[in-house]
Amino acid sequence: MDCTDIVIGSARGMASRVGDYYSRDRSTPRTDDFWGGKSNLALGTGFEENGVTTIIFRKKLVADEPTDHTLDDALTHVIWARGQEPKGYVHVPASGLETQPSTLKDFYQPDELKYHGHQMQRGVTQINFFGK
Repeated sequence: MDCTDIVIGSARGMASRVGDYYSRDRSTPRTDDFWGGKSNLALGTGFEENGVTTIIFRKKLVADEPTDHTLDDALTHVIWARGQEPKGYVHVPASGLETQPSTLKDFYQPDELKYHGHQMQRGVTQINFFGK
């Protein structure tokens, strides 16, 4: 996630939060203002229905902040991740959550921004946001 412009969202039912983030390295992303930029989301909302979370956002296509990237009429590298689920943690190799579950049982809380894990918890694709 080096030098990555990120939109992070979470939802429970019809309640949601969506934010504009940036990651300069492989650490936890921080809000744009932490890096001297500002959030330029014009819209951010979401909902969760039948176990599926949908996040909707709107932002400028042309970046004018050091923490944003311009979206061109071309394929854009898109990464995604989802949070850990209670009693279904995904760590390779196994972490203390799996080897010492009684001492760390409350480490992950719902909708908390923490490491997502490997395997089916994250992925990558390419999208042309100008396409139909």
